[in-house]
Amino acid sequence: MGIKFSLHLVPDDIQLLSKRTKFAEEHGFEQVWVAESHLTCRDHNVAMAVAIQNTDNITIGPGVTNPVLHDDSVSASAIATLDELSGGRVVFGIGSGDTPVYTLGKKMARLATMRNSINRIRAFTRGEEVEYEPGVNVKIWSERNIPIYTSAEGPKTLAMSAELADGIIVGSGVYKETIDWVHKYIDEGRDVRSSDLGPIDVIFGAVISIDNDSHAARERVRARVANRAHHNFRMTLDSVPQQHHAEIQNLLDNFDVSNWRSPKHVPLITDYILDRFTITGTVDEVVERIKEIEGFGVKNLMIDPPMPGFDESLEAFAKEVMPQFA
Repeated sequence: MGIKFSLHLVPDDIQLLSKRTKFAEEHGFEQVWVAESHLTCRDHNVAMAVAIQNTDNITIGPGVTNPVLHDDSVSASAIATLDELSGGRVVFGIGSGDTPVYTLGKKMARLATMRNSINRIRAFTRGEEVEYEPGVNVKIWSERNIPIYTSAEGPKTLAMSAELADGIIVGSGVYKETIDWVHKYIDEGRDVRSSDLGPIDVIFGAVISIDNDSHAARERVRARVANRAHHNFRMTLDSVPQQHHAEIQNLLDNFDVSNWRSPKHVPLITDYILDRFTITGTVDEVVERIKEIEGFGVKNLMIDPPMPGFDESLEAFAKEVMPQFA
């Protein structure tokens, strides 16, 4: 079976997100992941509910929520409600917390919290009794089996995710050495994974931009890459060659989490950062790059088109790139 494709959407406009989800369904995308960024975007659960009611078959999930801002029992009830609404085509994405967490002055969830949340949310949605606090046992209304995906970038989170989750969304980049580095830690977790969980679905994310002008396609994504790179590198620099540490540190020191879309971040994005997190160019160039990435062992690619030219890139990808991988 060839490479599969997923789509990442930001809920700036709920009706537009619903329309794009329907487009993704009609053109063969496997999944749509809806971002949670409540300080700058519309509510992701409401956006997913509208998208669910406008589609029939495509899998939809939060990409991703976190246990810092949401109680596990609340998250479980919300995703179970959406799964019921969809007729069983929802997945649950969880991470340690990104821009909204930092903007509110909070800290990302630690590994132990992530591990606990995965186990509790899975149990809650299945209708199992959970020891919520010492001596406090809780059970919610749901009796559903909802796949849980994690957003993972650091070595320990990758290994833990491969041990416990149904799938992993990896935002570490699509260089060969990066993909190899990710698989090293996934293999560690897979070694202690329960056979009851089945095979793990590993999704690699990339910012996609398509244009007849290769340079224009490339430059269009610099601002979008800043947030993706900051999210990844705040976890670890272990996957970064030493000669690039200074430019990464410059990004970390100067990134504004309260205004993550700002064009002021463009000068911080070096060619190394840009090429690591993106697939850009003409249709033919994008096809060749994806074939190369597929050869590195990537089986599921989540695309994230840039805000300027989003629909143009999405349409070109769906109608001209994806058919070459059918």
